[in-house]
Amino acid sequence: MLLNRYKNLHLIQQLYLVQDHCRIYYLMNGYEFPWDMTRSLEVALMRTYCVPSISKLLNQTGEFTHRPQKRYDDPSIIVGEMIQ
Repeated sequence: MLLNRYKNLHLIQQLYLVQDHCRIYYLMNGYEFPWDMTRSLEVALMRTYCVPSISKLLNQTGEFTHRPQKRYDDPSIIVGEMIQ
């Protein structure tokens, strides 16, 4: 089991930074630091929603009250698609 723990690390070490940057990011995001990546997305969303003009618009359109989960999920889906 311990050997599998370092499988992605060994794979990343064999990749080329410039040519394989997408694969490295995918492995780091999906397998090595998924919890951290989710928290960073949440902080980015919170920061965006704290901009007065954006939060005012989202409140006026009902996005905060009627579709809060969608407001959370959409950026996550977009980022997930970019990673893949």
